[in-house]
Amino acid sequence: MGACASSPSSKTTITTAWIKNGGGGARASESFRRPSSIMVMDMAGRIMHFKQPIPAKTVLSDNPHCYLCNSESVHIGTCMPRVPDEEELIPGRIYFLVPLSHSHSPLSLTLLCDLAVKAGSALSNPKIYHTTNRAAVRLVP
Repeated sequence: MGACASSPSSKTTITTAWIKNGGGGARASESFRRPSSIMVMDMAGRIMHFKQPIPAKTVLSDNPHCYLCNSESVHIGTCMPRVPDEEELIPGRIYFLVPLSHSHSPLSLTLLCDLAVKAGSALSNPKIYHTTNRAAVRLVP
């Protein structure tokens, strides 16, 4: 396992990359966030929406080989930081479900762009979600 080095000069995040690229096709008047729900996206682009705040461990209980990362705390060239298991997920935020095998790998520009495109696509296509009592799950990647 390698160690991750931080690069304070590289501060592009998923949020700024998405906005700079026009929001993935969303209208300019649309908000980047959906304040009424929590969005959790896996690396393949599958989405879960939670309508109420929940602890990270609730999501992780169904995904034991993953960790959660807040999209607002990712930076190119640094590891994707882990949300503590006991921390409550915040409505309006996007979280990534990241395989534990990626925990020591610095985020590349390529992966950041891939995640931004997938998040933008998910935000601009709200009709592709299936709603359950606990979450809305995206049916197609």
